[in-house]
Amino acid sequence: MVDNSVKGKTAVYGVIGCPIEHTFSPAIHNTMAKTLNKDMIYEAFRVEKDNLESAIKGAYSLGIKGLNVTVPHKVEVMKCLCDIDKRAKVIGAVNTLKYTENGYVGYNTDIIGVYYAIKNKGFDVKGKTVLLLGAGGAGNACGVMAADKGAKMLYIANRTVSKADKLAESIRAEYPDTEIKTLSIDDIYDIPNVDIVLNATVIGFGENKGLSPIKDTGFYKAKGVEMVFDAIYSPWETQLLKDCRKEGITGINGFDMLVYQAVAAEEIWFDEEIDPQLTEKARKELSDFYRENN
Repeated sequence: MVDNSVKGKTAVYGVIGCPIEHTFSPAIHNTMAKTLNKDMIYEAFRVEKDNLESAIKGAYSLGIKGLNVTVPHKVEVMKCLCDIDKRAKVIGAVNTLKYTENGYVGYNTDIIGVYYAIKNKGFDVKGKTVLLLGAGGAGNACGVMAADKGAKMLYIANRTVSKADKLAESIRAEYPDTEIKTLSIDDIYDIPNVDIVLNATVIGFGENKGLSPIKDTGFYKAKGVEMVFDAIYSPWETQLLKDCRKEGITGINGFDMLVYQAVAAEEIWFDEEIDPQLTEKARKELSDFYRENN
């Protein structure tokens, strides 16, 4: 049977990272392409650190219309772009590239992804005390989201406190009314109260599977925690979220963030707003498929 679905005029998009074999992004974007009736194909490209600049130049020369960027390139890729969106500059990381006549322009849609992942489960950071675990690429987006959406207090906890300090300084420059305190991740038990926890560490993923960044499960009720978001989605339920469930605390994994940030990337690429009903239909199909196959 002849497959003529990919033609000479089919637009090519993709994701770069290393490792990249685990990514679910092609399934998301190719599903959305069918949902939106777009003539495009989305592929995953393994790019080593030393090859990042040449890969970006090659992708541009090949006319690849858009790229997503994942670990470990979200910061270094900023050096390869012709321009960077203001919010991405504040976050200090880029996860979406759009082809323009002058080169690729960088954006960060992680902030949109985490916001809607939380909002659509009935939670809001406005007026809340938020504890952010981790100050890396995903942590930066979570921290900026919390400040942007009106968190009353933002604690940034990281193994290396100087990295948390750097993120706090960047956020304060853009959101001077947000009260921010930094601390070692080992000192979170000294915080008087926490409404929402955002985990952006890799504790619970890969070789850290089965571990939690919050070792004392008494933390949740002692601090008055209402909800915990974990940016990890593989495994579907990390040890952090298992502990939350046992303590009667709402836990949200990173899968919906992955979908919503992907939709936001497509809105940038296509210069159009995607119908929320189509997004939700695709999100449910993707979620069901992922859980059945992982």
